[in-house]
Amino acid sequence: MDQENLAPLIEFIGKKFDQVDQRFEVIDRRFEEVATKGEVRAQQAETRRHFDVVAEALQGQMQLLAEGHQAVVEGQERILERVERMERELGAMIRISYAELDERIRKCEQGLAAVQERLSHVEARQS
Repeated sequence: MDQENLAPLIEFIGKKFDQVDQRFEVIDRRFEEVATKGEVRAQQAETRRHFDVVAEALQGQMQLLAEGHQAVVEGQERILERVERMERELGAMIRISYAELDERIRKCEQGLAAVQERLSHVEARQS
Protein backbone atom coordinates (compact mmCIF):
# COMPACT_ATOMS: atom_id res chain seq x y z
CA MET A 1 0.00 0.00 0.00
CA ASP A 2 1.18 3.36 -0.79
CA GLN A 3 0.96 6.60 1.15
CA GLU A 4 -2.15 7.79 -0.62
CA ASN A 5 -4.09 4.68 0.20
CA LEU A 6 -2.86 4.71 3.80
CA ALA A 7 -3.94 8.31 4.50
CA PRO A 8 -7.72 7.57 4.58
CA LEU A 9 -7.06 4.50 6.71
CA ILE A 10 -4.91 6.50 9.14
CA GLU A 11 -7.57 9.20 9.27
CA PHE A 12 -10.25 6.57 9.94
CA ILE A 13 -8.18 4.94 12.71
CA GLY A 14 -7.48 8.38 14.19
CA LYS A 15 -11.24 9.16 14.34
CA LYS A 16 -11.87 5.80 15.98
CA PHE A 17 -9.18 6.52 18.58
CA ASP A 18 -10.78 9.93 19.21
CA GLN A 19 -14.13 8.22 19.76
CA VAL A 20 -12.53 5.70 22.12
CA ASP A 21 -10.83 8.57 23.98
CA GLN A 22 -14.19 10.33 24.36
CA ARG A 23 -15.74 7.15 25.72
CA PHE A 24 -12.90 6.78 28.20
CA GLU A 25 -13.41 10.37 29.32
CA VAL A 26 -17.09 9.61 29.97
CA ILE A 27 -16.13 6.48 31.88
CA ASP A 28 -13.48 8.43 33.84
CA ARG A 29 -16.12 10.99 34.88
CA ARG A 30 -18.42 8.18 35.96
CA PHE A 31 -15.67 6.63 38.06
CA GLU A 32 -14.97 9.99 39.63
CA GLU A 33 -18.61 10.19 40.63
CA VAL A 34 -18.62 6.67 42.05
CA ALA A 35 -16.81 6.34 45.35
CA THR A 36 -13.72 4.22 45.40
CA LYS A 37 -13.46 1.18 47.66
CA GLY A 38 -11.23 3.15 49.97
CA GLU A 39 -13.80 5.92 50.25
CA VAL A 40 -16.52 3.35 50.90
CA ARG A 41 -14.40 1.75 53.62
CA ALA A 42 -13.64 5.14 55.12
CA GLN A 43 -17.36 6.01 55.15
CA GLN A 44 -18.13 2.60 56.61
CA ALA A 45 -15.57 3.15 59.37
CA GLU A 46 -17.00 6.61 60.09
CA THR A 47 -20.52 5.20 60.22
CA ARG A 48 -19.32 2.46 62.59
CA ARG A 49 -17.66 5.02 64.89
CA HIS A 50 -20.84 7.08 64.91
CA PHE A 51 -22.91 3.98 65.68
CA ASP A 52 -20.53 3.04 68.52
CA VAL A 53 -20.83 6.54 70.01
CA VAL A 54 -24.63 6.43 69.77
CA ALA A 55 -24.74 2.90 71.23
CA GLU A 56 -22.51 3.96 74.12
CA ALA A 57 -24.71 6.98 74.82
CA LEU A 58 -27.80 4.76 74.75
CA GLN A 59 -26.16 2.34 77.16
CA GLY A 60 -25.47 5.21 79.52
CA GLN A 61 -29.04 6.42 79.27
CA MET A 62 -30.37 2.91 79.85
CA GLN A 63 -28.14 2.60 82.92
CA LEU A 64 -29.52 5.89 84.26
CA LEU A 65 -33.04 4.68 83.55
CA ALA A 66 -32.39 1.40 85.35
CA GLU A 67 -30.92 3.24 88.35
CA GLY A 68 -33.90 5.60 88.43
CA HIS A 69 -36.30 2.68 88.23
CA GLN A 70 -34.48 0.95 91.10
CA ALA A 71 -34.72 4.14 93.18
CA VAL A 72 -38.48 4.31 92.51
CA VAL A 73 -38.91 0.65 93.47
CA GLU A 74 -36.94 1.16 96.68
CA GLY A 75 -39.01 4.26 97.47
CA GLN A 76 -42.21 2.31 96.94
CA GLU A 77 -40.95 -0.44 99.22
CA ARG A 78 -40.18 2.10 101.97
CA ILE A 79 -43.61 3.66 101.59
CA LEU A 80 -45.29 0.24 101.70
CA GLU A 81 -43.34 -0.70 104.84
CA ARG A 82 -44.35 2.59 106.45
CA VAL A 83 -48.02 2.10 105.52
CA GLU A 84 -47.96 -1.45 106.90
CA ARG A 85 -46.34 -0.23 110.16
CA MET A 86 -48.91 2.56 110.46
CA GLU A 87 -51.69 0.05 109.78
CA ARG A 88 -50.43 -2.20 112.59
CA GLU A 89 -50.11 0.77 114.94
CA LEU A 90 -53.56 2.05 114.02
CA GLY A 91 -55.05 -1.41 114.53
CA ALA A 92 -53.44 -1.60 117.96
CA MET A 93 -54.72 1.89 118.82
CA ILE A 94 -58.24 0.97 117.70
CA ARG A 95 -58.18 -2.22 119.80
CA ILE A 96 -57.02 -0.25 122.83
CA SER A 97 -59.61 2.46 122.23
CA TYR A 98 -62.31 -0.15 121.70
CA ALA A 99 -61.32 -1.91 124.92
CA GLU A 100 -61.37 1.41 126.81
CA LEU A 101 -64.76 2.36 125.34
CA ASP A 102 -66.11 -1.09 126.09
CA GLU A 103 -64.94 -0.73 129.70
CA ARG A 104 -66.52 2.72 129.98
CA ILE A 105 -69.82 1.47 128.54
CA ARG A 106 -69.75 -1.53 130.89
CA LYS A 107 -69.18 0.81 133.87
CA CYS A 108 -71.95 3.12 132.64
CA GLU A 109 -74.31 0.19 132.30
CA GLN A 110 -73.38 -1.02 135.79
CA GLY A 111 -73.89 2.50 137.17
CA LEU A 112 -77.22 2.77 135.38
CA ALA A 113 -78.25 -0.61 136.74
CA ALA A 114 -77.31 0.55 140.25
CA VAL A 115 -79.25 3.81 139.79
CA GLN A 116 -82.27 1.91 138.50
CA GLU A 117 -82.08 -0.45 141.47
CA ARG A 118 -81.93 2.48 143.91
CA LEU A 119 -84.78 4.12 142.10
CA SER A 120 -86.78 0.96 142.39
CA HIS A 121 -86.06 0.84 146.17
CA VAL A 122 -87.01 4.50 146.55
CA GLU A 123 -90.24 4.02 144.63
CA ALA A 124 -90.97 0.87 146.61
CA ARG A 125 -90.60 2.79 149.92
CA GLN A 126 -92.82 5.58 148.74
CA SER A 127 -95.64 3.34 147.81
